[in-house]
Amino acid sequence: MIKKEIIERIRNEVDIVDLIGSYLPLKKVGRYYRALCPFHTEKAPSFYVSPERQIYHCFGCGAGGTALTFVMNFEKLSFPEAVKSLANRLGIAIELDKVSITNQPLYDTTEFAANFFTQQLQRSELAQNYLRQRNLKPETIERFRLGYAPGGNRLYGEAKRRNIKEELLLATGLVVKKEAGYYDWFFDRIIFPIFSLSGKIIGFGGRVLDPTQEPKYLNSPETTIFRKGENFYGLFQAKNYLRENKPIVVEGNFDLLSLVDKGILNVVAPLGTALTNEQALILRRYANCAIIAFDGDTSGRAATQRAIEVLLKASVEPLILLLPDGYDPDKYILQYGKEGFLQALGQLYDYIGFITTILPNRTIQEKRAVLDKIIELTALIGDELTQELYLNKIAQTYNLDKTVLRHRLQRKEVKKTETNTTINKLERLLAIIVQEPTYAAIAKAELPLNLIDDAGLVTIAQMIYENVGTDNEFGFAQLIDALPTEDLKAKIASWAFSQETAPKKQEFLLRLKELKANYLYRELLKAKQANQTTEFERITNEYYEVKRQISLMRQITQNRGS
Repeated sequence: MIKKEIIERIRNEVDIVDLIGSYLPLKKVGRYYRALCPFHTEKAPSFYVSPERQIYHCFGCGAGGTALTFVMNFEKLSFPEAVKSLANRLGIAIELDKVSITNQPLYDTTEFAANFFTQQLQRSELAQNYLRQRNLKPETIERFRLGYAPGGNRLYGEAKRRNIKEELLLATGLVVKKEAGYYDWFFDRIIFPIFSLSGKIIGFGGRVLDPTQEPKYLNSPETTIFRKGENFYGLFQAKNYLRENKPIVVEGNFDLLSLVDKGILNVVAPLGTALTNEQALILRRYANCAIIAFDGDTSGRAATQRAIEVLLKASVEPLILLLPDGYDPDKYILQYGKEGFLQALGQLYDYIGFITTILPNRTIQEKRAVLDKIIELTALIGDELTQELYLNKIAQTYNLDKTVLRHRLQRKEVKKTETNTTINKLERLLAIIVQEPTYAAIAKAELPLNLIDDAGLVTIAQMIYENVGTDNEFGFAQLIDALPTEDLKAKIASWAFSQETAPKKQEFLLRLKELKANYLYRELLKAKQANQTTEFERITNEYYEVKRQISLMRQITQNRGS
């Protein structure tokens, strides 16, 4: 990796006006410079550059970012390539950074464990026979570094023999501490190492050999280097195939391994969890659509519905492979081979076809229920043109007047508009934190990430909470360069061009609490609809406590003003 100090030096030394001016004819307009946008066709210039913030933003197409972002998008370069290009331009020598001193011992420990599990697989005839029964080739086993965790606390024993500290074994989730001592987290299981995008082992999954043992699958506990909702199994091996081929998302590790074993390489699996917003954003880095290939049983179809919602919210088009009941991708490809699976991929459903197929659809009441579900999903689509195309298809499929559908959709979108209003309020507060870093700790305490239900804003808020207000300077430019996707970078650039004056601390806190109350109210409604009585009572109590605090703060403000 390129040293952070080098990137920061480039950011400080480059002048964005000089840089972009070498590509485009810029004209000074007040505080800013203006030009025709290079990223879309326009007649009147709407592309602005701020020398004060060292940021650009197009009010036409929404493109925006820093000098690094501009070079990446204009020259079609990766981030490291853009850094090197600007370094050459400025005469700065590139220095590579060593892996974080804090995390390197953790990576060394997971690497030790992976090697241990591999050796144990080679010594266990039982584990090898199991993998042979799963029809996996030796090359696939080696590529994914599959292993075996024996019983008898042997991993811990080997770690002690090598003088690996218990603190590292605990920190990587490889052992658990009990009253009688330390015990292996995994035992009598086939082991699946989980890799980071750069190829480092960050955690493990394990599958029992004994069918009576529970749970059947077990992942490493969450650690400093491993959060299962923010990673995919197989992403490291698949990443080079995802840009040219639609990502295929499967439920199980063996589903993934069987497909790869037969030559289908663009496959990832969400580590035993329901597909998360963070995982959907990862997919969006590679493609604007993804194939859901979950199990064909009832639970698999329910999981598919949830995944459709998550993908639509993240602006990823879901395509669904509907397998027969009783089949998963592993069983299907073993029975029908690669050609049979590819033929099935040629008959994908969009979410309209999927919902129409899996739900009862004969009586008028059933058709209304199906249409309600389809329109509910359509309301999640942010792009107006895409939404209009789907409305056309719904009207044709059900022989309905599109005006009626549009009316139903608008009723669904009233709630969406309320959500968007809340999101806009949160965006303004996050922008205030960047320009007033002392507010970061207040926001982190009052509005934790789990209350934010917009995936993009969770990513932004997490970055702000972790960096703003620390000893290091972290303004709009640093935030833009740290974010993973172009749309998030552009969002921050737009904030920088339309920021408001930071309110006083008490006013900021009041606005935070009002926002928190909105989120809590939505959460309590969800809990009520799901018949989660205990959760409903807990959220209700918290909601009314926040409302009480808001009322008290307003009363104090009014008394001061009178």
